Amino acid sequence: MTAVTHPARPAHTPAVAGRFIARLALMALVWLGMNGTDWSSWLVGGPVVFAAAWVSVRLLPDTRWRLSAGGAIAFAGFFLRESLRGGWDVARRALSPALPLSPAIVCFPLHLPPGSARLLFCGAISLLPGTAVVAITVGSICVHVLDASPRVEEELRELEDHVAGMFGLRLPEPEEAS
Repeated sequence: MTAVTHPARPAHTPAVAGRFIARLALMALVWLGMNGTDWSSWLVGGPVVFAAAWVSVRLLPDTRWRLSAGGAIAFAGFFLRESLRGGWDVARRALSPALPLSPAIVCFPLHLPPGSARLLFCGAISLLPGTAVVAITVGSICVHVLDASPRVEEELRELEDHVAGMFGLRLPEPEEAS
């Protein structure tokens, strides 16, 4: 079966309008968060917010996320805990010359399917202190880490499991070493 496209279909469907309004609200909240109650900033912010929402609807694909509420709550708690733990670790390493750094690039095989869950996983890695995604391939990612301990892969697997839980996905069980 092949997909049928409709070139004569109007570009402004209710779904596009809904996406535009949602993104407009999100961009407005970001602007409000950056500028607080300085309402005069909206002279510039209004057109910028409108343009950003319009560009995002035109350029970003229509992605529908089916999120698990329980998985999202578990992910938020996990992410907060790991952000605090990672921030503390980076601060300790920066302030104490006794704590060694052993930076490395770690390649990690992905189990999440391509799409939104995988993108969120890569973004969450880069938001956690001491890590940064440096390359993404079809089946793996390469991550720069401050400490190349054996625990890195376990931590990445745990993050991947939490992202999968948030999207209601089941990942294959890790293979047992024989």
